[in-house]
Amino acid sequence: MKLKPREPKFKGMKVIDVRYINTNDVDKFARKNKARKEGIQGTQVAKFEKLIKAEVYEPWYNIPPVVIQMPGNKYELVAGEHRFQAHKGQNKKKFWVAIVEFDTVSNKLLYQSIENKLDTSYTATPRSLDDIVNSAKSILIEEGFSISNIPSDHKIWKVIKSLEISTEEAHQTEVHEKVKKEMGFANHDIQTYSAKTGKALAAKMNNDDPNPYTTRLYNTDKGSSRDLDVRLYFEQLELKLKFNNPSQKYNVYAHWQKVKGEKIPDARINKQKFWKQIEDKIINYAKILMSPDYVSPTLIPLPQIESDENV
Repeated sequence: MKLKPREPKFKGMKVIDVRYINTNDVDKFARKNKARKEGIQGTQVAKFEKLIKAEVYEPWYNIPPVVIQMPGNKYELVAGEHRFQAHKGQNKKKFWVAIVEFDTVSNKLLYQSIENKLDTSYTATPRSLDDIVNSAKSILIEEGFSISNIPSDHKIWKVIKSLEISTEEAHQTEVHEKVKKEMGFANHDIQTYSAKTGKALAAKMNNDDPNPYTTRLYNTDKGSSRDLDVRLYFEQLELKLKFNNPSQKYNVYAHWQKVKGEKIPDARINKQKFWKQIEDKIINYAKILMSPDYVSPTLIPLPQIESDENV
C-alpha cells in the first residue's frame, strides 16, 4: 500500500503540489526566512545530512519544506532551510517540497515561525525565544507598525497568540515585553516570571525569614482580583487562628503579567488599597455575624433525587 504524501495545512496557505524539484532551482536570493534571528544551526543541518546519507530520510512521510513558485521556474524557500542545506551538503539534485501560495505576506511570515511546531516526528529544529520575537516583529512591521505607528497592546497580543507559542518554547508575556522593547514601544523594562519561576524566586528571597509566605501572580494593575485575594485573606486568617496569634506576620511575594512596565508601581499601590478594602469588608461582615439577631442562610434544595418526588 502506497501512502499519500503528507501536505502542510495552514490557514491562509494553499497547497498547489507536493513533489520533487531541482535543488538548484531554489533561488538563493529569495531565501529570506525571518523566523530565524541567528540563521540556521549547523548541528541541525548535520543531523539531517546523517539521515540522508544513511538513506533513512523519507520526506513524504513528514511535513515537507515549503516553497513558492517564482517566474522562470525558480522557487522561494519559505520553510525548510536546514533540510535544504543538508541536501546541498550531500550533493542531492532533487528536493521534496510542497509548492504553495499564501494569501498575505503576514501569513507567510507566520507560517515560517510555527512550521517547526507542525511536525515533531523527525529531527527538530525548534525556534528560540529570539526567533519568536523576531517573527512577531516581522509580522508587525509587515502590517505597517513602527515607532511612529505604535500598535495597541491588543494587536501585539493577537500576533503573539497567532504564533502558537508553547510553554516549553517561551513565556508569552516575556515575548510581549521583548517585542515592545526591541521595537521601541516600551518605556520601561520589565522582568516577568511564570508561576513556577515566581515561586522559586520567592522561596529564595524568603530563605532566612521564619514567617509563612505565599506567592501570587496578578494580571491587572487595577488592584482588584477578588477571588484570588479573598482566598489569600482566608489563608492568612486561618493561619493566625491556628496559632491563636493575630500578630502573626504573613509575606506575600507578588508579581504581575500582562501589565505594562510603567504601570507596575501603580499596580503595587492599588493592590495594597484593595487589600484594605477586603479587611474593611471582613470587619463589617463580622459585625453582622456577631449580632444577636443574625440569621444564617437557609438551604432549600431543588428536586434532584428519587426521595424528592413529592416535594
